[in-house]
Amino acid sequence: MIQKVRKAPKIAICRACHGTGEIYSGRLFRKTGPCPQCEGSGRVMVSCDMTLDVRPYKSKKTE
Repeated sequence: MIQKVRKAPKIAICRACHGTGEIYSGRLFRKTGPCPQCEGSGRVMVSCDMTLDVRPYKSKKTE
């Protein structure tokens, strides 16, 4: 059975900058500028469209 699932958009913390809105470089943690993914806000809108293929499990009987 194929099922289509849609998750509504929601606000989430940006994974690229961890919610700070700024990207840091290297070992010295120098600020390099605003995060390109969230454009400096620290938050992003996420949504998801999935297609699920659900099949019954048939075990292999060995005798």
